[in-house]
Amino acid sequence: MVSIKLLFRSVCLIIFQLVQVHALIANGCNEGVTVLSKKRPLQECLQFSLGARSWRSYYDDDDERDDDTARQRSVDRPTKTAFDEFDPAISPQNPKIVVLGATGRVGRHVIRQLLETGSKDMTIVALVRDYDKAIRLFYDDCIFARKGPSLQIVQGNLVPREELPGFSEEDADEEIFFQQKAASAAKFYGTNVSEYDNRELLPSLNEALESCIIDATSIISCVGSVRPTNLWHDVLARPLWRLLRSDVSKWCNDPRHPYYVHYLSTRKALAFAEREQRKREAAAMAIIEGDEKEMDPIVVPRIRFIRISDLCVGARPWHFVPLVTNMVQSVVFRYQEMTERMLDQSTLVETVILRPGDLVDEERDTNTTALQVSASGVLPNPARVGREDVAALAVAAASFTSEGNESALEGPLHYTLGVRWVGEDMSPYPPQGRKHDGLPDARLALQRTIETISKAQERTRRRKQVAAQNRSPPRQRANNIIERIRNHQTRRLGRIQPHGICAAVPMYLFVMLAAKTMVYPLVQFLPGGRTILLPGLRRLNQMVLSTISAFLLAIFRNLLPLAQRRRYIAF
Repeated sequence: MVSIKLLFRSVCLIIFQLVQVHALIANGCNEGVTVLSKKRPLQECLQFSLGARSWRSYYDDDDERDDDTARQRSVDRPTKTAFDEFDPAISPQNPKIVVLGATGRVGRHVIRQLLETGSKDMTIVALVRDYDKAIRLFYDDCIFARKGPSLQIVQGNLVPREELPGFSEEDADEEIFFQQKAASAAKFYGTNVSEYDNRELLPSLNEALESCIIDATSIISCVGSVRPTNLWHDVLARPLWRLLRSDVSKWCNDPRHPYYVHYLSTRKALAFAEREQRKREAAAMAIIEGDEKEMDPIVVPRIRFIRISDLCVGARPWHFVPLVTNMVQSVVFRYQEMTERMLDQSTLVETVILRPGDLVDEERDTNTTALQVSASGVLPNPARVGREDVAALAVAAASFTSEGNESALEGPLHYTLGVRWVGEDMSPYPPQGRKHDGLPDARLALQRTIETISKAQERTRRRKQVAAQNRSPPRQRANNIIERIRNHQTRRLGRIQPHGICAAVPMYLFVMLAAKTMVYPLVQFLPGGRTILLPGLRRLNQMVLSTISAFLLAIFRNLLPLAQRRRYIAF
């Protein structure tokens, strides 16, 4: 009797639970439960996730054709208009910072310091090549910064192999696998292989980068690589041609080349940022034109691009450190200078270029060492600085606000800042500078530097206004001459320095000396080598040396009168 009662209670309990589940499915999504489909098993119908957004599903089942509500739900799908695309991007409500090269030695410090800001409204997007490596690096930071910003890790490649010269889709592993499967399916179904080709539906190569920059407020680029110079491909295969030309996209298929890592990747990111800025400004103009009343100009906040460069970019290419580095690392400073000039010429995006010196992993002793930020972008050697301080400057540069609406209406701001440690006691390293030349905090150092630049720009603007008001007609011609001289100096400063020539001359001299050292002993063992070949090679050597000496002497004679001229012209 007791077993019958227990069996009856169990059956009643099961029926009651089934009724509850049926009611739950009929009522839709409650408290984080998402209804996917009635034909799917119960384990797939119930999805519980922390902070998951419930989403609406559209039914297309044959069993509900007679249901007017289901038919209306399947037909009445949301549409997207042009203004819907512009509206959320006019002024992003919350800051969104995109970090390129987030798994690098500087990028990981940037991610950690952004997570430590504690801003719950901030979104951090880390674009990485290796997703598993990013998870290993940022796991501990995310655990200790649970209440801070949200971190999104996006896998993407700034230099995809499809954009390198010599790439063929037929040789790719994915293409070979696809051709095998397509041929098997075509043979089984009696169709053609071309019917299975749906490559037009695949995402574009740079879709990950483009999607990251949408609604972004700042972009921090920490990308970098070390690519040793390939003696054959870079120097000897096409003598002088490949060293003197900056564009290597026709012959170099190494994705580590500075042209791809520094210049091309920054050009892509800058192009997407400028496109996003144009969309926001177009949306603001549409709102102004659509309003019947007269409105003041809408100031659209500009996207800020922060790039970490190198302090040697501001030095002359014939100095020792830039010269040796260009010879060993594929003329890396030429492409970094090209990248800086490209950012400075942007008319839509604000740019901040940080030029750190020799990067080290040690932490700075605040009692003996301070952080110096130069507004000119040039600092004397030695210029050692820690990666953590450079990351702190990048984070501070991404978060500071521009001065008022006037600067936003006039044009974007462009800063090029040099960074190093200063202190009299920096053991075990030699001293560099004085401690009172810097500040103990990166944010304070950046703030003081920007204030110095703003004051200098204001003084220049007032000086130009006074000169324009006091300009008299007799001095008009003289002022025009001065203006032309200034424009010429500006154009001269805008040219890229001769990094290729400075690296090519010692490299080819070294190759010639090495060839001479190897050829001379071998010629002596050839028939007629000592009597005919050796005297001819010696005469050729003398001719080459005399030609080079005459060329250098002519350059020196032309440069000497220029150095003796007056720097200022009196009228």
